[in-house]
Amino acid sequence: MKTTSYHVKVTFVTPVLGTQPQCDVASEFIASKFEDNAGSLPDDEAETLPEKLEKGTTAFHKLNGLPIMYDYQVKGFLKEVGRIFNGLHGVKALRSKIDNMVFVTPRRIALNLPEGGCIEFLERPLRAETAQGPRISLARSEMLPEGTWFEFDLSVFDGPITDDILRDILDYGQYKGFLQWRNGGYGRFEFVIS
Repeated sequence: MKTTSYHVKVTFVTPVLGTQPQCDVASEFIASKFEDNAGSLPDDEAETLPEKLEKGTTAFHKLNGLPIMYDYQVKGFLKEVGRIFNGLHGVKALRSKIDNMVFVTPRRIALNLPEGGCIEFLERPLRAETAQGPRISLARSEMLPEGTWFEFDLSVFDGPITDDILRDILDYGQYKGFLQWRNGGYGRFEFVIS
């Protein structure tokens, strides 16, 4: 089957927040979802999670001490936008078509900080309506500065996902970005596709 290849460079125009808990928290959560404890983090992901974090802190996966993200995080963004814009350019079931016809490489994607940039932390309140009434807790996340960038490749099977659709989907990143607290304006980006 024929595919079209694209190279995409994304540059964040707002800071971006880490999403991953420390390794033991993530492993316990995944294992709890399987009755026979057969579920576990893939080894390549477990080895890139931090071992010790302050309680309630989320971070970035790291490889050799440098932040990375995984291909599924990019694919998740594309699928989310496909769900929102179902029917874009007349393509029905757009999310499903993205899921089955668009593939992201490499698996591990380096997050490159701008010159002089460093990882900082953002603390913020989280509000939730519960059965017992409103609750507030604190969240703490690693934060990369605006100007952080990454590159990846897309392989798209020939069919309904066109160059125009990909550009429109990626354009949405200027409004709602990648990773955590997207509704708060974090992770917005610009892109170049070739």
